[in-house]
Amino acid sequence: MAEKIPEEIIKDMQSVCQLHQQAVCNHDKCREFSESLSGLLVRLEDMKFYRMADRAMSILLNCKPKEASHCEKANLVGEMMKEIVKDAQNAAKR
Repeated sequence: MAEKIPEEIIKDMQSVCQLHQQAVCNHDKCREFSESLSGLLVRLEDMKFYRMADRAMSILLNCKPKEASHCEKANLVGEMMKEIVKDAQNAAKR
């Protein structure tokens, strides 16, 4: 990844990742996660971090909040969030 993501964005990604961990069995938190990640996606696009924005979009495509049932893709989305945060942190160190 060639993009150098600002520390502010990395912190926001970490917060969204943590929010996802809380959201696994909580529909309201799940919706909050989806909305937060959507906002982060817009910011990434505005800052022209298109590769990272594409990854955020992929996560959102897999995130489908459901009421009164367990998320079938919770593990997948959680791992994708951890990976995107890790990659952004690594890019910031360069």
